[in-house]
Amino acid sequence: MTAETVDIPMTDEQRFVFDLKGWICIPSVLSDVETEAIRQHITQLKTDPESIDPLERYSLAGPAQILLDHPVVVSVLRGILEGDRSDECYGFRCENSFSTIRKKGQTGPSPHGGHWHGPHGYRVYRDRIYSGLTRVVWELNPVEPGDGPTAFISGTHKMNFSLPESYNKHDSPLLETYSCPAGSVVIFTENTTHAGMTWNSNKHDRIAILNCYNAGLVQYHKMNLPYEVVAAMPPKRQTLFRGVWQHDFANQQPNNFFNEENMTL
Repeated sequence: MTAETVDIPMTDEQRFVFDLKGWICIPSVLSDVETEAIRQHITQLKTDPESIDPLERYSLAGPAQILLDHPVVVSVLRGILEGDRSDECYGFRCENSFSTIRKKGQTGPSPHGGHWHGPHGYRVYRDRIYSGLTRVVWELNPVEPGDGPTAFISGTHKMNFSLPESYNKHDSPLLETYSCPAGSVVIFTENTTHAGMTWNSNKHDRIAILNCYNAGLVQYHKMNLPYEVVAAMPPKRQTLFRGVWQHDFANQQPNNFFNEENMTL
């Protein structure tokens, strides 16, 4: 599945909540079959990576590759980052991906993020959201109330004052989170203060993939993904990993393609 054949605009409700809170949760995006295949892939990556083809030993490869431009995610990223440059090229890019398996009692990163300035910052101009660095979290196991997935201090993507130290901790009363079925997705601007909470479930581990996106002309992470991994993807999906530039005037070529010379470093 790719977004090349599906165009699902971001809804007014999604846009309002994202601007208000800095994050949205969309439940039950993946089928049970898709979720199970990707969950097995992430588990195998951690427990037995040598059994996986070297070109698929990544959280954005193998069965997880479909997450990169899933139509539901693309519809949101087009609305908060950048629209497509053409039918063959996405306007935004993917610049980071990792997976996590968190067992009961394990705690993730402390609250971080913040109100950045410049191209990575969050802003709204002429009724258009520019989210800056944006994270997409795929929950591959159910998340029930109190389990402890990613949590947010909603609204901090637009805060006018520095976050007081008393709130910058895992037990901050301002942190809020979500519950959702397996196969759900959470999308947030990294400008929103967020934290990895202590996982509390007795039923299963937290298994998630966290992909990061940015506008086409902005880069934060150093990717260092092998060319062969991207080259195995469908052509439009490959453009998520093109270099960060706008136009080659010497060759009269806009940056709407991916090849070995035009790859994000």
